[in-house]
Amino acid sequence: MNNKIALGILTAVIGLVFCAAFLIYAAMNPWNYNGMTGLFGSLHGTHTIVPFTLCNGVMIAGWVIAFSEAYGRKN
Repeated sequence: MNNKIALGILTAVIGLVFCAAFLIYAAMNPWNYNGMTGLFGSLHGTHTIVPFTLCNGVMIAGWVIAFSEAYGRKN
């Protein structure tokens, strides 16, 4: 396995773990944030919407790194 593939997989797993942690935290603490309820309101109410979005970006970046290295053009 190439080092870049391992880096991409590890980055995606780290992003997934943190996303799951923020989702669980928001689900366990329900909020009504200015009339918004549900998961989106809970993420806003617990002030975890920005870290959740960043973790999603990290997870997607990890997928892009892994897939581009695995299936990208080889010269």
